[in-house]
Amino acid sequence: MALNLISSIVVFTIQMLINFFLTPFILKVLGDEAYGFLGLANSLVSYGYILTIIINSVAGRFVAYEYHKGNLLQASKYYSSVLLVNFIFCLIICAFSAVFLLNLKEFINVSDALVGDVKLTMLFYFVNFCLGLFNAVLTVSAFVKNKLYMISVRNAISTAIFAGLLVVLFSVFKPMIFYTAISALAASVFVFVSAIYITKKLNTGLVFKARLFRLRLIKKLVSSGAWNSFNMLSHTLINGVDLLLANIFISAASMGVLSVSKAAIMIAESFIGTVGASFVPKFIELYSKQNISALVAEVEFALKTLAFISITPVAIFASLGVEFYLLWLPFKSSEQISFIYELSMVALAPVILIASMQPLLSLNTVTNKLKRPAVANMIMSVGVVLAQIYWLKFHDGGLFSIAIIASIAYALRIICFDVMNAGLNLEQRLGIFYPIFVRNVAIFGVVLGLMFWLKTFIQISNWWGFGLYSLIFLAVGYFLSLFLVFSKSQRVMLKGKILGIIRPKSEVG
Repeated sequence: MALNLISSIVVFTIQMLINFFLTPFILKVLGDEAYGFLGLANSLVSYGYILTIIINSVAGRFVAYEYHKGNLLQASKYYSSVLLVNFIFCLIICAFSAVFLLNLKEFINVSDALVGDVKLTMLFYFVNFCLGLFNAVLTVSAFVKNKLYMISVRNAISTAIFAGLLVVLFSVFKPMIFYTAISALAASVFVFVSAIYITKKLNTGLVFKARLFRLRLIKKLVSSGAWNSFNMLSHTLINGVDLLLANIFISAASMGVLSVSKAAIMIAESFIGTVGASFVPKFIELYSKQNISALVAEVEFALKTLAFISITPVAIFASLGVEFYLLWLPFKSSEQISFIYELSMVALAPVILIASMQPLLSLNTVTNKLKRPAVANMIMSVGVVLAQIYWLKFHDGGLFSIAIIASIAYALRIICFDVMNAGLNLEQRLGIFYPIFVRNVAIFGVVLGLMFWLKTFIQISNWWGFGLYSLIFLAVGYFLSLFLVFSKSQRVMLKGKILGIIRPKSEVG
């Protein structure tokens, strides 16, 4: 687990740095409206995941569960069945995307000058989506073997391919939106080839054979994964429809501003999800053996570990956000920067809560108890969209109404449902994880207060200063968090796991 965790952090940092340099570059070259369509294209593609996640979201869980129980043939039946069904999904997505692209201006507001470019962008993203369906299933071998660090390294290389090709295209040719989409497709082709290589290298014994297809297994996956599909629909409604609403009710340019304000927040949320995912294979292994007491202990340690890793970077962004945006988007006015920062802080509020409890969300899939969170998420997301439409249509709420409504609903769901539901999933008392959750949030408050206090003593005018003070804040925040988050015995255990990665076991004292 420790190797998976460390590698995921290192690789995500590399990916973040690449995106850090690319985002302002693309935004400056394309402008707010064109940049907004990149975010919208990704949101529209995510609608396709609502269909495919029915199968793919639980495929890894069922394959790993049977594998750890020693049922290799049954695991291979799941594996083969999912691959065949994904081919059918591709055909369905192709049909829907063709209708959408042929009638693009009937669905969204787009200027005539950008129609062709936006259509190509959407086309490449849809093709990329279809390829990604197979990539997700083929990498299940790394999940089964708990070798997620291999996926992390592969993702780092694919990100480098994406960035390199994108820079070349923008440097050599006339700037176009679809360069981002075609670069993403090239990176996915590499991921596809590497997924096949990883599968062969790990030699799990999983095989793909058409004769192993079983409709009853697909029905079982659908029965379980349908609730994940509802969750994905809820996630799309609360995180993707906002751009569409901004495009329809305000303007394409406002959609671009909202997309920019969400960029850093999405990186933070993605980072938390990436780190949290490294704990899942161990959770499934313990649950498959019905070692619930050990699983509870593992979850509690995961909650503390993720909070320790995430709290300080998030607090630094909150305290130095204005300075960050001024340096990151120097072509924006101070008024525009203030507006973007304020939107970002609204969206950051639920991310703080996510950093304090994210491993609990994975227990829904681990225990295959997906109905309750799906219903709760659907109620929340539908309510959010209806409230956003109401405020935009009748109160001219603007972008802030979109962000505030979503953040309040997200926070309420986490506090009033998600933490409690995790205990229910493990058949433990409902409040078993609340003490750690509340403690993590309180520690964030302490660290955040310290960051804002330290900020009063500094002045930042360039990237060197920002980097230096960020490193100082990072060191101070991690030092404080280490003692606030972990007990003495847990600090010793954490040290041992890290030493076990960087030195051979025989050398660890």
